[in-house]
Amino acid sequence: MIIRSATPRDYAEIANINVLAFEERADEALIVALHRQRALFDPELSLVAEDEGQLIGHALFSPMLLQISGATVRAVNLGPIAVNPMIQRKGVGAALIAHGHELARAKGFALCFLLGHPTYYPRFGYVPHAFGMSSCKTATHDLPESELDTRKPQAADLPALRALWHHEEAQVDFSIDPGDRLIDWLSPNPLITSSVYVLNEEVVGYTRIHRDEGQSPGAFFARDHEIARQMARMIGGGARIELPLHPASASAGAFPEAHIEAKSWEPAMACAFQPSPFDAYYADVNAGRRPPGRPIWPVAFEIA
Repeated sequence: MIIRSATPRDYAEIANINVLAFEERADEALIVALHRQRALFDPELSLVAEDEGQLIGHALFSPMLLQISGATVRAVNLGPIAVNPMIQRKGVGAALIAHGHELARAKGFALCFLLGHPTYYPRFGYVPHAFGMSSCKTATHDLPESELDTRKPQAADLPALRALWHHEEAQVDFSIDPGDRLIDWLSPNPLITSSVYVLNEEVVGYTRIHRDEGQSPGAFFARDHEIARQMARMIGGGARIELPLHPASASAGAFPEAHIEAKSWEPAMACAFQPSPFDAYYADVNAGRRPPGRPIWPVAFEIA
């Protein structure tokens, strides 16, 4: 068996392996294909396992920029990782992970993070409860009526969108830089609407909202507290809503009456390759001195 970087000629079989490995569904194959369109995609970190000329496994290590303790940390996200079901439990996945770690470390990435099985990944150096989720539950009936218009994001909006993300998320640990291309701000899922909020022709907010989860946006960035409250009123229409805000989000202060809860997950794991702000962050989280970080995952994961 050899482990090597994938080439375009491998793409069809990579898709097939992911379909076979994940209960014959297409989601993971589509996620891999979408990640190849990201500006930070590194083809050397898309790895395949080959045995006697046949591909038997694939692991995708996707470069991402994380905010931790206010600093930008270069990291990779592992996933999906897929092995042909006929050859599972024979060390193929372990070989892919080990090779990916070695390559990512050599490229200067500080850590790898993932959502995975808590009894499998620790053997490769992963620690649990590295990050989690956070939400802000609030009523909207007392919020001010909105003066905002909404529309689809446009390429000309990118500087404003980047500024909104930085304002909202710069102090949120494990916040993932969404990217600087329009495709990074448009969900591939037809059930998810990406919207900008406009006041006097200025872009002042952004959301992504699933049609079946209208009271619970997947992303929420606002220019200031007043805009955040108007956006929440538009989304909620007077009902209670759940916003993806963290205690360190800039808009958290817009809802002083709300309960904002941050929880870590055991399957939310990270493996450090070199010293970085992650070390002090993780020590503080485990000691209860700060809340766990919360990523908003790139749109490439929004398949299902």
